[in-house]
Amino acid sequence: MKIPGTAMYPTLTPRVIPRPHNLQSTSVESLCSSKQMSGSNSNIGHGPMMGIYEDATGIKNPPQATLSRRAKSYSDFYDVAMSFLSKDAQTKAPPDVLEVSEEKLDAVNLTAWYEDVDDELLDESQEEYQLYRDQLALSERHLNTLLKDTTDALDLLASLSQSFKAVESETTAFQAQCEDLLAEQQRLRSLADEVGTDLQYYAYLEPLTRRLNTPGAGRLVRSDDFLNMLMNLNTCIDFMDQHPNYRDSTVYKTRYISLLERSLNIVQTAFSSAMKEVTDEVTKELRSKDHNETAEYILTHGRYETVYDNLGSQVEKLLTTREFAFGQAGSDEPLGPQVTRFHELYFQLIESYLRSREPVAIVVSKNLKKYVTNEKPETEFESFARLCIQHILDVCHNEQKLVTKFFHDGPLLADYGSLEGWNKSTQYGGRLEDNILSHLEPLNTTLVPYLSTGGVEKICGIVNWLETMYMSSSDGDLDDYSHNDKKPIAQAFLVRHLYKLLDSLFLKTAAEISQFKPTPEDLRLAINAAPLAGGKKKPMTSNGQPDDEKPPTPTAQGPASSYTYPTVQTAIKLLVMYHEGTYDRPRNSDVLYEIVHQATMSLQKAATTIMRTSGIMDAQLFLIKNLMLIENLFMTKEIPDSIRHSTEFDFTPIWDTMRELQDRKQLYNPTAYISPFIKGKLLPAVVDRMLDARKELEKVLVQQITAFTKTWQTRLADTKNRETMEKELDTLLNKVFDDETTRAALWKMIRADE
Repeated sequence: MKIPGTAMYPTLTPRVIPRPHNLQSTSVESLCSSKQMSGSNSNIGHGPMMGIYEDATGIKNPPQATLSRRAKSYSDFYDVAMSFLSKDAQTKAPPDVLEVSEEKLDAVNLTAWYEDVDDELLDESQEEYQLYRDQLALSERHLNTLLKDTTDALDLLASLSQSFKAVESETTAFQAQCEDLLAEQQRLRSLADEVGTDLQYYAYLEPLTRRLNTPGAGRLVRSDDFLNMLMNLNTCIDFMDQHPNYRDSTVYKTRYISLLERSLNIVQTAFSSAMKEVTDEVTKELRSKDHNETAEYILTHGRYETVYDNLGSQVEKLLTTREFAFGQAGSDEPLGPQVTRFHELYFQLIESYLRSREPVAIVVSKNLKKYVTNEKPETEFESFARLCIQHILDVCHNEQKLVTKFFHDGPLLADYGSLEGWNKSTQYGGRLEDNILSHLEPLNTTLVPYLSTGGVEKICGIVNWLETMYMSSSDGDLDDYSHNDKKPIAQAFLVRHLYKLLDSLFLKTAAEISQFKPTPEDLRLAINAAPLAGGKKKPMTSNGQPDDEKPPTPTAQGPASSYTYPTVQTAIKLLVMYHEGTYDRPRNSDVLYEIVHQATMSLQKAATTIMRTSGIMDAQLFLIKNLMLIENLFMTKEIPDSIRHSTEFDFTPIWDTMRELQDRKQLYNPTAYISPFIKGKLLPAVVDRMLDARKELEKVLVQQITAFTKTWQTRLADTKNRETMEKELDTLLNKVFDDETTRAALWKMIRADE
């Protein structure tokens, strides 16, 4: 019989056996158990109860001891424990002892059996827990061992940390000491370098002194390290000048300056002697016989190019680089005491070079005289002038090329500012340029006598030719490159000489306008150009001419209406010639003012004469027609304004002071003039005025047109003779003015009041 409820409990927990359900079964079982118990003492090994334990599989014995693997670390311990638990979980539960002995309990006393089973259950239930307790105790001991080992390791690490900190502090102190030692070593090394560097400025003196004082020191200029020697001397002088507290710095600076002067004197001597030698040979050759232009070029320019090539690379570099251009404008570099020595060298080089160019002036003068003799300047001036100008431009261009070869980008062509302690000119490039352009002066001297006698046409032709050939670019011209090279020279000739001569000749011609005295023929033509019904009545012919006058010859002056007063013709001609030109040259407003002003004055004088002889109407029309010709020229040719700046004395303050004294009745009191004299009221004031000749002309023109229109407005106001007057006015305007626009404008002004 199976005891109910046994399957509800796990193997490791104790089981509680329920009480029997009926008394009968209990008594039977008790009897059986009593019989068995009574015979148990005599034969315990062979009784029925012993059969229960005969099955070896049902007997619970202690587990066989096994040696567990010891954990080496905490993580290893975790793996060992988990593997042990997994093995235990997989162990098959042993068969229940109660089930084995269930059929044999019939004759056993239930009470005794229950007590025995209860004890066995208690032992069985505690056995597995005891095993786990032992395992936990083992784990605890192992963990305690690990904790102790960990604590010992941490203590050891803390000790090591303290040791490392102590080592670090000692290392830091040692490093600081090493750094101090390195800094001191660097300081001593820098000090040693400075001492060595400063010492070399002293040590350079003796070897250089011996080198410059040896015989044949003049050949040093051709050595490859000559310029380096000059630079070293500059450096040494600057060092001594910047450290005046150093021992014997003043003495060393003086000696270095002396060596620099000797070195520069070697350069100057080599250059001057080479140039002088060639110049003497060229001068002697030129004086010996006449040469053609090619031979002259070889002598005056080709020979000097070979001199430059023979000077040596060191002198060439000195003359063509800015390395020794001390004291340039805009430079902030401090200037040492050696700068004036270099500029003294440059000044001497310029003097030597300019002296070597003197034979060129002799050749130029001789050639110009030859052109004057061989050519015909009086009759063929244009070809003569062009030949002279082209020759001089070629000479100047060759001079410019030679200067470029000698001094291109060198210190002699640099722009210098003012230098302390140097009272000579530093404009070396300007002196070279003046020498190049100096040959324009004899050219101008040769041309001026012929230009001054032929009127303005000659000089205008030469100026226009120069502007066309050299100042204006012409596409497709093969000589453009050569002309562009000569353009600055041609411009200099125009600006320095021809433009000034042009202005003076135009002013001279304009001044002659006011001196023009009209002949009776001029006045007759002027009157016939404006025949009037007013003024002095004269019988008119069918041609509109006075009966006692003859019309001008058409071949001489053309129709009467196309006649222009001579001064107006001259003024228009001068204005057109002065304004026209292929090059936008500067126009002098004084010339334009003088031309227009003198023309206006001459017309007013002629109008006064016409008014006395023919009447005011003739004078008005004469002025209107001729003034409008000049005014129209300004608009059609776009001639600039004719303005002159004039400075005049204004005596108004003097007259105002005299009037004030007269009002105070102090005019004859000498003491009354003291205060106005001190205040400057008795001195004329200087007034700057802008005089505009065109406005003067327009003012006179407006006055004459206004007077003319008012006169005819008064005549046309007579309604009886209006038609006759209109016909007369129309005939008059048609004969005087060719332009329909002018006639219509005058008619419109006359009829404005209507």
